[in-house]
Amino acid sequence: MPVPDELHKIWIPHLRGQFERGRPILFTGAGFSLGATNTAGGQVPSYAELKERLWNICFPGDSFDSESNLQDLYDHALIRHRKQLSDLLIQSFTVNSSSVPAWYKTYFELPWQRAYTLNIDDLEMAFNSSADLPRSMVAVSATNPASAVNAPSQQRLEWIHLNGTLADVPEYVTFSVTQYADRARTDPWYIRFTADLVTNPVVFVGTRLEEPPLWQHLVLRHSRGGRDLHELRHRSYLVTPSLDKAKEALLTKYNVVWIQMDAETFSNEVLSEMRPASAQGFEVLASSAGCDNHAGRLMEVSELATNPGAANEFLMGSEPIWADIQSSRAISREIDNTLLDDTRRLLGATGTKGVVIVTGTAGSGKSASLERLALELSINGSRVGWVDRLTDTSPAEIRAGMRKSNGPPVLAMDDADLYGAELPRLIRDISAIERSPLIVIAIRSGKVDRALDTTAMEGIPHLEYVMPALADAEIPKLVDSLTREKRLGILAGKSREEQVRSFRDEAGRQLLVAMIKATSGKELKEKAFEELGDLDGLSQQIYSVICLASSYRFGLTKDEVLIACRDTSNAALNAATQLVNRHIVTTAPGDYLISRHRMIADLVVDELKKRGHLQAAISGLALLASAKVGTNLHRSARPWRMLKTFINHNFLIQMCGASFAQNLYGNLEELLQWDYHFWLQRGSLEVEVGDVLLAEHYLATAKSLGEHDYLVQTEWAYLLFRKAIDDLGIDSQEQIDEATGILNDLISRVGDPYPYHILGSQGLAWSRRGITDSKEKERYLRKLKAMLDDGCNKHPRELDLKTLLEDVRREYLGIAVPARP
Repeated sequence: MPVPDELHKIWIPHLRGQFERGRPILFTGAGFSLGATNTAGGQVPSYAELKERLWNICFPGDSFDSESNLQDLYDHALIRHRKQLSDLLIQSFTVNSSSVPAWYKTYFELPWQRAYTLNIDDLEMAFNSSADLPRSMVAVSATNPASAVNAPSQQRLEWIHLNGTLADVPEYVTFSVTQYADRARTDPWYIRFTADLVTNPVVFVGTRLEEPPLWQHLVLRHSRGGRDLHELRHRSYLVTPSLDKAKEALLTKYNVVWIQMDAETFSNEVLSEMRPASAQGFEVLASSAGCDNHAGRLMEVSELATNPGAANEFLMGSEPIWADIQSSRAISREIDNTLLDDTRRLLGATGTKGVVIVTGTAGSGKSASLERLALELSINGSRVGWVDRLTDTSPAEIRAGMRKSNGPPVLAMDDADLYGAELPRLIRDISAIERSPLIVIAIRSGKVDRALDTTAMEGIPHLEYVMPALADAEIPKLVDSLTREKRLGILAGKSREEQVRSFRDEAGRQLLVAMIKATSGKELKEKAFEELGDLDGLSQQIYSVICLASSYRFGLTKDEVLIACRDTSNAALNAATQLVNRHIVTTAPGDYLISRHRMIADLVVDELKKRGHLQAAISGLALLASAKVGTNLHRSARPWRMLKTFINHNFLIQMCGASFAQNLYGNLEELLQWDYHFWLQRGSLEVEVGDVLLAEHYLATAKSLGEHDYLVQTEWAYLLFRKAIDDLGIDSQEQIDEATGILNDLISRVGDPYPYHILGSQGLAWSRRGITDSKEKERYLRKLKAMLDDGCNKHPRELDLKTLLEDVRREYLGIAVPARP
């Protein structure tokens, strides 16, 4: 067949453009490996050849039945001829690295985002060990539960073996077509693979897409939405020498182009043309690090504020971006000058600079003021490190960046409570650096007390500024900005005096609420609910997922949205894109989809909770996080933080109830059975509202996998208290003593109030049920009261701890002071 004109005019330029962006996915089937030889000197066997070799193991001397099923032969050999089966597979599929043809290098040296294969051979690793490549390759098994799911990295190309690797021989190798469908619902890599098929351009090599799961996932893009649905899937390519006419026609419908070549010809004639795009593609992969924006490095404002012309609907309620400050869409507030003057004064002082805290309610403008301050300092020559909910920089990475001899003198942190109990320690460590950096943080008013523990912050100078209401002098500037950006809405036909009056008299003084009210005539809550109600089923499902993630300060890439919605169809991709086009959601750096503003997200989540419609969104985000975590991924990384949020037992009880939580844990068990934190949350749920025997089993599993974690130890002590109190017996006192010892040890070495809570609440319950002698009860409560006094002194912002102390005091006084006659 002659080379079609489209190859050089359309397909090669299109592929080159995709490689420049580091977008393509490589998918290989059995035909891809046929150019290599194994260590026995033969060709890596095809599907048909492997069947015949297995037949000879299972039924030596019998005539080969070509209609026999490969999986049936494999299962028979596994039971009856295990050693021979292992030897055959290893001998047949271990590639001789010195015999790999040079044309394979073109495949391995390009900036693929990921690579999937149906093959169990080690072709990529054989080449990896013998060639100089821009990225090393790592083989990942999608079938072995013990195989870690690797974190995306620009330093290596993950080669995901959907049917297992040679290291999985013989137990965890798959050949059954029916098994694919079952695994596609639970395996992390299969879940990710189905989303990649929809959201990325894929190059299929060595397969004719005859595997039912592959075909099913391609067809799924048109499973909903009708014929008029716009095809948003990137053009993909199927590289195979032959294909039947019917399948060729269907592939065209699904935006998959057939290139009539074998793997070697495609390498020489097409992929060789991609080399000029490689450098740029690797740069993109390095900057995105698998869609987590600048993950693993402390970024500086000078690196981030580089696109002053970027569009954003800040004036319609979106959260601010750097371009909003640079273009003056976000007006300068009176407090901004105060912040800048005081910050410059602190920078000029000697000694520890401490921390500047900007607080305010949601939508008050604190993020815009922090960005303006950071930008002003950067423009005037001060290097400023920047951290927010989308930069995905861990506390360790922040410390490392700030401790460098040439580290920035200022660290700015938006949504600083993101780091929870780690925040005070992080501030203390950075304040102690010899260069004395200044730390500036923005945090919601309702979270400042809990996030900045007084004891941990003791001795660190700090200034706190509260975002004020919109001032009279600021309203005309806001009207000017709305006019300039053509975002006046219902104010457009009014005089300037009327426009200003609408803000002053009707819209209120909170910045976000005022902008929405003045330009739409509606309260923010009303507008948020109206937008939710206007969406149809699929769009509302997607919006619910994005709002829930945004409410807890996570952005989602498009493929993550599809995974969380369990819908990898083109209809879902269209729906997500429509939400962006209609400005209901917005796109943040790193290609994240987020709600326009977290305050809007919070309102939507509260409404969905009231309606009982959060279950699907929570399940989807928990599934997404479960599919992305792995043992080699730092536990402060974004997927781990997402998992901890959406499988937290208290969160699940509050949002959807204990029964939902129990069902969710059951559904996630296969994905997370190796993770101690999963078993900790599952056990904690049962300790609080469920079965003590199940709690003991789950927490014992957590202990065996993560005994080092103080939360596991705390929850084990809680369990011991519960067992002793629920079933009073001869072992009860021993259990109480063990639990108390664990908690006292944690209190002495862990700066967390939770052990105090458990000791106080469960100790009080034990005194009421387990101690009958009044003198003994008085002594016990006196010790408990002293312990809680100590806890309140160390954690003065813990209101629940103070309430618990009062309960213990009343109980103690009721015993120690006899009632008057």
